[in-house]
Amino acid sequence: MKTLDFFKKTAFVLCLLFNFLFLDAQEQIVVFQGNAHIFNENIGNMQTITFSGGNSVFTLQNGVNQTILTSSIDSVIFVSEPLADRIRITWNGSVAAIENPYSTQGISVTASGANVTVTANSSLENIEYELLGSSADGYVNIISNKNIILNINNLQLTSTSKAVVKIASAVAAQIILQGNNTLSSTSNNTLTTSGEFIFGGNGTLNIASTPADVKAIKADGNLTFNNGTYIINVSGAQSKAIASNGDIVFNNGTFDVETSGDVVLEASGSGYATSYCTAIKADGSVTVNKGSITVTSTTSSRGGKGISAGGDVIINGGIVNISTAGNGATYINSNGATDAYTASCITSDANVILNGGNLALSSSGTGGKCINADGYITIGKLGADNNALVLNAATSGARFYVSGSTGGGGWGGGDNADYANPKAIKATGNITVNSGTITVRCTQTADGGEGLESKNTLTINGGIIDVETYDDCINAANQLVINDGNIRVKSSNNDGFDSNGTLTVNGGFIISGGAGGAEEGFDCDNNTFKITGGTMIGTGGNSSTPTSSVCTQRSILFSAAGNTAVCLVNSSDDIILLYQTPAITSSGGGGGSPGGQNGSMKILFSSPQLATGSYTLKTGGVISGGVTTNGYNTGGTYSGGTSRNITVSGMVTSVN
Repeated sequence: MKTLDFFKKTAFVLCLLFNFLFLDAQEQIVVFQGNAHIFNENIGNMQTITFSGGNSVFTLQNGVNQTILTSSIDSVIFVSEPLADRIRITWNGSVAAIENPYSTQGISVTASGANVTVTANSSLENIEYELLGSSADGYVNIISNKNIILNINNLQLTSTSKAVVKIASAVAAQIILQGNNTLSSTSNNTLTTSGEFIFGGNGTLNIASTPADVKAIKADGNLTFNNGTYIINVSGAQSKAIASNGDIVFNNGTFDVETSGDVVLEASGSGYATSYCTAIKADGSVTVNKGSITVTSTTSSRGGKGISAGGDVIINGGIVNISTAGNGATYINSNGATDAYTASCITSDANVILNGGNLALSSSGTGGKCINADGYITIGKLGADNNALVLNAATSGARFYVSGSTGGGGWGGGDNADYANPKAIKATGNITVNSGTITVRCTQTADGGEGLESKNTLTINGGIIDVETYDDCINAANQLVINDGNIRVKSSNNDGFDSNGTLTVNGGFIISGGAGGAEEGFDCDNNTFKITGGTMIGTGGNSSTPTSSVCTQRSILFSAAGNTAVCLVNSSDDIILLYQTPAITSSGGGGGSPGGQNGSMKILFSSPQLATGSYTLKTGGVISGGVTTNGYNTGGTYSGGTSRNITVSGMVTSVN
């Protein structure tokens, strides 16, 4: 490399001419203004260099001229190796050094201290920019007419005035992460584009954004993550960690996100609209195909959201761990009515579709929800292995009063009181469970904490389902249908299964425990209760009676004590049922059960093995051997207790 630094322009001219005579045709001439390349070309492509009227004119063999004001030239280098194939911006404290091999092809890169501006109006596609170095107060703003590649390589950059990295054009920007990178901003977005972001590379990106209404990663277009490690912390009110006006797709990568910003009430109509601090927010859909996503929404993030989408939330695989802890509260909505906001792990204005993956969701704030959809919720693929989807959902926050009367008596303390209730899985539309291993725990000690709730139809086609709640375990407003599945539910204060409309059981293995008093294992009020298949054991203070006229499988209703062994044998002394009843718990809806946990309960049993004929019902004895799961024993024996003979004739047999 031959380098000429000069201060007098005449000396520059003489030295340039002298060196030019002895250069190889493969060498390049590179002209600098400060730290920026303003011209570079192979010597073999040069025809003449002339100096006239204060200008330096570089004429190529093809006749193209590049005219540069001589007074603006600070240095020239001649290099034998090829010039860099990318634009490099290297921060060093308060300054940024620039290497721009495309300065003659419509790309301008200028620096004012550590603040860099790129203006690209070029025919070149996918120009690569490399960002390196460190600065406590700097940024880069890129305007480009073509898609670009942004290589972020061990960059440590903080901005106190503008977005740290901003693509101010509606183009696609491919982000390649290398090494360990840290970006931070105060009162501004951190990494943002007016177009689309596509993230890849094997590096790590740490982002911290404060205070109010800031976005750590923001795209006006779609956001796609193909790889990388992301550690993001946002603390401003209504701020977002990852946000898109379009769709967000996670194809891979590791994400650790913490949000601690509060809710904001914005004046709207006759009241307010709410805006929350959210980890992942898309106006379109959010799709998780692979990767690991961990979200922590702290107690200061009232109404905070883990994943929030205007469109569908679709999870096909990967690991998703989300916890929200912020409390809910009441406010006046835009219609002037008292309303409530609550935190949720996953929320969608449309539908939530869980096809696969491993999800652990917990919400501990008042009124908090794990999954909340304005449309439908589908859990598992039909016929898929139950290990393909593992879903754990837990709530522990209490409900809170919203509006209405609380002084009238009746269920819940008032005839028309409205509460914001915690729900593990809630849909305004249908809920369909096709497969998967689903565990739900709602550990509230007051009404409102339900497991799965559909405001329309809830259908179970399969899966391994285990639900424990204080309130209803599984609730449907219009229709509840069970076609298959291995299901165990237990409510300590309400019903196991509760349909406000019809209840149909066509198959599956179901153990449902309701509380004492008026609560039931299976409750559908006085609506149609149809049984055509499956094995069912329901316990509680009471039970809905199957509708004989529509049933094709027999069932029996009988009473027994809590914490007691029950055995049903047919006339051939074959065991049809061997079951240890659960403790009976008191309820809020109809009083407790006489005798406490060992008080009398109503048991509904239905099985394909039940046929017309004589049976012996034994209670109060001892079950020995075999395998007992949730009270149900297979392969064991029964001894002792008392016996009574019953006759099964019609579809429903009630034993006094």
